[in-house]
Amino acid sequence: MTSKIYSWNIRPIGKVISSIKEPASTELFYNLRSTIEIYPEFEEGLLGLQGKDEVLVIFLFHLNIDNAHLLVHPRGDISAPLRGVFATCSPARPNGLGTSRCRLIALDSPKIHLLGLEAIDGTPVIDVKPFSCLDPRYDLL
Repeated sequence: MTSKIYSWNIRPIGKVISSIKEPASTELFYNLRSTIEIYPEFEEGLLGLQGKDEVLVIFLFHLNIDNAHLLVHPRGDISAPLRGVFATCSPARPNGLGTSRCRLIALDSPKIHLLGLEAIDGTPVIDVKPFSCLDPRYDLL
């Protein structure tokens, strides 16, 4: 069986505004407030997001483009045994996509104010969705 290779262009819908300007330890992001600024052509897509408690943010690890590894030391700890990248949270991934579950603090369109977004200033945002979308009963809620 041969696998077909597909490719497509992904357009960012916005960017991260954060006080953290360079890659940093995950723990620094836990209680960090940051903002996603949605680009004007996507602002209408925010309708109905107000009132949600948590969102899932999908973003691009833009500093790791062309730096993918299939084997990594978890959290960069070289004393830890190598693992496959798909079993880790490493930013050095084949498609460079990251996800972050965040608390929605406020929606001030076109800005989404969040707590806990693990992305640095200037990070391209690919998608935002209510975390409840991961519940198989979502359409019934």
